[in-house]
Amino acid sequence: MHNQSRLKIWVCEYVSAGGLASEALPASLLQEGLLMRDALLADLSALGVDCITSHDSRVAAPIHAASQPLHPGEDADAFWRQQLASDDVDACWVIAPETDGVLQHMQQLVQAAGKVWIGCSAEAIAQTSAKSVMAEVCQQAGIAVLPHVFLAQVDTLENLSWLHAAAKDGWVVKPDDGAGCEFTFYFKKISEVYDFKLKISNENPKLLNKLLLQPYLPGLALSMSVLSTQAQVHVIAGHQQKVNIQQRCFHFDGAGVNEAAAYLPAMQTLAEQIHPAIPGLLGYWGADMILTPDKQLVLVEINPRLTTPYIALSQLLTENPAAMILDAMLENKLSDAQAKASCVLSLATKTHTELLPA
Repeated sequence: MHNQSRLKIWVCEYVSAGGLASEALPASLLQEGLLMRDALLADLSALGVDCITSHDSRVAAPIHAASQPLHPGEDADAFWRQQLASDDVDACWVIAPETDGVLQHMQQLVQAAGKVWIGCSAEAIAQTSAKSVMAEVCQQAGIAVLPHVFLAQVDTLENLSWLHAAAKDGWVVKPDDGAGCEFTFYFKKISEVYDFKLKISNENPKLLNKLLLQPYLPGLALSMSVLSTQAQVHVIAGHQQKVNIQQRCFHFDGAGVNEAAAYLPAMQTLAEQIHPAIPGLLGYWGADMILTPDKQLVLVEINPRLTTPYIALSQLLTENPAAMILDAMLENKLSDAQAKASCVLSLATKTHTELLPA
């Protein structure tokens, strides 16, 4: 493994680092971001890595990094460019949402500074940030993926019979580039979808063009944590997501980290299908899927970045997860470590104060 004690890494968790310094902070995204930030910094600190970052002046500075406050009204990009200009920064590790191209923008910011990017390639980020593009790429590779149409096209499509056949249990409307359950709705009848479309077209016509319509697929909501080099891919843990529907809205209530370990062989097969289809998936990435009643995995989305279960991985894995990711990125070496089969943690997003043993 690369000698991490000689590394200085700029770590940026977009929300807590000041990306929304001039806006109201969304509580759930902030809490989730802080937990991921602190887990990553703790893992890097355990390796002897020196980290620098920034923090929104409204939140606490991290313990395991030298951090500068970013105040409301300050230009976050200019602030970060100044930090990146330091000769001491060897590499950059960014956690940011794909929504509105934020993750792509951050990758470009790091690239322009001439620093090493720890994460998926620009091409992979572009292919996975839009669910519609990801689905087309994966479908062409023979991967089972949720079908979709853009909500704005529903009236103009002459034949929706193929989609109707897949939507025996209802319909889902979600943003093409959304994260998690953000602005995701369930409708039992297609007439309800048309009513929703009319409402959105009147209130926010620009948003309408970003919304997808998909069939609702019953089953278990699962996700996986994956490590990749250019040549190899390895699923290190499988998780069960706690998702419920309240008043037509989807809500993410946490995850049973490593709770889906029984499905690791099927997840590994899926990861081995995804990896050559999107070869720029490097280091750590995640994917969400549905396990159908007939035990088939259907891909829902790919996240080309750290995902929420990372928070618990250092407690589950036999190796430091940050070390494993750095090995994959800097040494092109993949560890075969994975979560201990008997170890499961429940990550409850409603409290975000502790990890509760299952």
